[in-house]
Amino acid sequence: MSLEDIIKGCKEGNRKCQDALVQKFAPGLLSLCIRYTSDHELGRDALQECFINVFKYIHTYRGDGSFEGWLKRIAVTASLALKTKFRKFRFDEVQEDNTWHYAELPDIYGSMNIEEIIQVMQQLPESLFLVFNLHVVEGFHHNEIADMLGITESTSRAALSKARNRMISLLKKIEVPAIVEAS
Repeated sequence: MSLEDIIKGCKEGNRKCQDALVQKFAPGLLSLCIRYTSDHELGRDALQECFINVFKYIHTYRGDGSFEGWLKRIAVTASLALKTKFRKFRFDEVQEDNTWHYAELPDIYGSMNIEEIIQVMQQLPESLFLVFNLHVVEGFHHNEIADMLGITESTSRAALSKARNRMISLLKKIEVPAIVEAS
């Protein structure tokens, strides 16, 4: 059954198509939910909320853009909603200013796989991780991030700048031992 057939069947309320949709996308969306909730059980709850919303609003999907992208946005929103229900994100470490500077990425970045990059990202403070992940990995705009996290757009921009610079300093710490080992 093609994805188009599955989507059409889901819009018609076909249970087999709904099951096929869950089977096809649940593993990837679960990983995404866990990444945002930082908790396996809360991630599973977010995934359930995600699919409830998918089946509730699938009639609004018109085929513009990627269906998987549409699903990911719902999963991210469900994950953040559940997480914020239990705790508030803190952006104390982010100072809103208008000075933006980007350092160059260390060479090691090009040789890292996605799992290694995620491990480095997870060393960021939670608020910086969320903004970095939402903007760089998921492709959300600052106004969307601000709405999701209850912050201003300028706080989102400042958090992204700070997260990028922290990532670069963390990557440089990894690169130094790699250079020493090669000698």
